[in-house]
Amino acid sequence: MHWDNTEIRYARQLVGMSDSLTWGVTLNNNPTVQDVWNSTPAWQTPFDQKSNAAPVPGAATQIDGVLAGRGVAGPSAYVWWRNSVYAELALYRSAPQGVGGTAGAGPLDSNSGGVLTSWAPYWRLAYEHQWDRNSLMVGAYGMTSKISPASIGGPPPTTAVPVGTPDKFNDVALDAQYQFIGDEHIFSVQTTYIKEKQNLDGTFGLGLGLAQNSSNDLKTFRLGGSWYYERTYGAALGYFMTSGSSDTGLYAPGSVTGFANGSPNSNGWIGEVSYVPWQNVKFLLQYIAYQKFNGASTNYDGNGRNASDNNTMYLLGWFAF
Repeated sequence: MHWDNTEIRYARQLVGMSDSLTWGVTLNNNPTVQDVWNSTPAWQTPFDQKSNAAPVPGAATQIDGVLAGRGVAGPSAYVWWRNSVYAELALYRSAPQGVGGTAGAGPLDSNSGGVLTSWAPYWRLAYEHQWDRNSLMVGAYGMTSKISPASIGGPPPTTAVPVGTPDKFNDVALDAQYQFIGDEHIFSVQTTYIKEKQNLDGTFGLGLGLAQNSSNDLKTFRLGGSWYYERTYGAALGYFMTSGSSDTGLYAPGSVTGFANGSPNSNGWIGEVSYVPWQNVKFLLQYIAYQKFNGASTNYDGNGRNASDNNTMYLLGWFAF
């Protein structure tokens, strides 16, 4: 069983202050899912569908949904001053439950691979300016995480590495959003750029060939926009790109989901049309077109598969309650 994006929030506005100040706390399981703008990874525009129905690029920064898939959760606290300045701090931990030395799920304190070994701090700063029916936000966010090598419990390392040595990831991002809300038309544009520095002391030190470099970097860029007419009929278009250091250990060749030349590079477009008959119901048709997938446009997996072979169409229905 797996929890989807989940957040529990409490917020209050301080009474008696000359300037508006709202504060709140949340408990959530995906860094950026609590964000109030649609420029951060959890609620980007267009919304990036990921499912087992089709292959997706194999490289992503930790803050871009990777940690969300590893069972993290944690509390955050934020302030919102004069409807302009936003600041937030959060801490996340993993539930390190995995397969132990025997078959079946390991105990809650097992040394599972691919989980946070300590609290991972997340921070967020943003400034929004509002005029007439327009708003413009510029911001930054980031996260530092230490993660146990995914091969813990496997063969012994061939080189000396301290027990419990984690891999370290430092994600820093910039983002922006413009929005116009009119009586008939709603228009918005969002963008973000994420840069991740990877120190792979744990994985590289195991000597199993799971990483050829002791340090790497990974970058993500997205730009997307959406338009709605009478809050009922909508369309969206977005561009996405991931690039970074080549590493034939991390990005190994393989059929369908493998990488060409050890490169994590992928890019493409997402387009969608939507229909919102009621405020809490949405239907949409989305198409994802890849120009490059896991390092190449053609024969990216070494078995003749091209990036365009992973193009995917989704028909979705959402119900909010």
